[in-house]
Amino acid sequence: MFPTPSQVLRQREGTLEDTPFPLLLHSLMVEERTCTLELKVRQREKRIVFEDGSPVGCQSNLLHETLGKFLVEKGKLTEVDYQKALAESISSGLQMGALLIQKGLISPFDLYKQLQANLAHKLLDCFRWTDAKYRLIADVDSPDASVRMNTGQLILTGVANVMPFDAVATHFTFTDERRFGQMPGVDAGLKLSSKDARLFQALRQRPTFNELMERTSFDTETVLRRLYALCLLEVAGFVEDVDERAAKLAAAAPAPAPEPVVVPAEAPAPAAPQPQGTPFSDEDVAARDALVSAFLAHRSKDPFTLLEVPEDVQPVPLRKAFFALADRHSPLRFQTPELREKAESLLAAYAKAFGALSDAEQNLLWRKRRAAQREKERGTTRPSTAEQFRIRTDLLDATTQFEEAKRRLQARNYAGAFEYFEYACDIDPKPLYQAHRAFARYLMKPEAHGRLALQELQEVVRQEPGMEEGWAFLGEVAQGEGQWAVAEDAFRKAFKLNPKNRRYVELIQEIVKRR
Repeated sequence: MFPTPSQVLRQREGTLEDTPFPLLLHSLMVEERTCTLELKVRQREKRIVFEDGSPVGCQSNLLHETLGKFLVEKGKLTEVDYQKALAESISSGLQMGALLIQKGLISPFDLYKQLQANLAHKLLDCFRWTDAKYRLIADVDSPDASVRMNTGQLILTGVANVMPFDAVATHFTFTDERRFGQMPGVDAGLKLSSKDARLFQALRQRPTFNELMERTSFDTETVLRRLYALCLLEVAGFVEDVDERAAKLAAAAPAPAPEPVVVPAEAPAPAAPQPQGTPFSDEDVAARDALVSAFLAHRSKDPFTLLEVPEDVQPVPLRKAFFALADRHSPLRFQTPELREKAESLLAAYAKAFGALSDAEQNLLWRKRRAAQREKERGTTRPSTAEQFRIRTDLLDATTQFEEAKRRLQARNYAGAFEYFEYACDIDPKPLYQAHRAFARYLMKPEAHGRLALQELQEVVRQEPGMEEGWAFLGEVAQGEGQWAVAEDAFRKAFKLNPKNRRYVELIQEIVKRR
């Protein structure tokens, strides 16, 4: 059905038109690769870092995907606080996240959640880059923050909601008589939505595609998207592949062991005493934030900084520092899987650092690295604030493109406006930008682009029914195309969203007279 992961990764570079993004993600996950995936399309660039097949970081040249702008967009940070923090981050060299925690603008726990959401947002955006070029790079710049994505969940969400449908239909083809089923013995660790679960359960009946649509009552697009993702993740497949896998599992299964002879005991053994210790810290906000803060920062620290010891530390103080930190963030103090997993990762990092500093050769190596870094910092001239701001403003900003496009639209430069609305949509495909792009496309050449603009605007208002501009543009284009019923309905919806605009009433009255 799909090429094997080794076949996909044999080619170090190519295009997402030939090798779609979800196929690349799945191949890197199965092969457990640690590498960097570079994506480029026109002016946009992203570098995704993978560790053991899981995305752990993504650098992007899109302004709205930076942490500060993302927090403003989500209402977690005001624009004023963002601008102040940005200026201070540039002048001090502190990372934005650490600075926000330091100023009390966000808690470590909330920051971790937003870092996860920001990474997911950056990666899901890549599913629409179907015309991008990609390159696999062996070098990895490990991100400072300890955030990791579930690749399987990312593939399911991206294919079901973001990837253009024509790309799905192009890369997932089969004949009408082919039947599908659930693949045995595969656990992708997926959290299925109600739609996903309903479709997955229907696969038990081994249906054809048309039967799957009938049993779920879903449309073609909904079924094809989810079926493509589930088959790519190998939790579903053609029935012949399902049967072949089931036969292999049955052949590999060990013979059942004979039942042991049970000898009744004279008396039941006493119950093991329950451990008596510190109560769980999950509900302790201070303890939880301290754990998450340490977890977020530990990747960027060397062994000395991580264990909070000087370079000339002796064995006894080193051991005491290790035990103190291991106890402070002990996994036994946390009950929820999410917090316990972070505590276990920290404990492993502390143990690794302790082992490195306990070894004379590694200890010397780390001290030499520190000395070299200090020399480098002394010989490096720090860029001025103005220079750093110039570097930051090289990021692609959709808002700037959108404002320039609106100025051109007001000046009746429709081709120029369309070009800049296209840039804005490339950077950030908001429905508002898409609505303006469709309207500019129509004004540029009404006789040629009317039908396409109408389709685009109908899709926009379906996605964003509360957008006044979308309905107003739809009314204008439908009126120009002679679709009076559609135009009247659109203007009525625009008027309902903004009753103060009496122009909608005049347009509706004109249409009623004409009809």
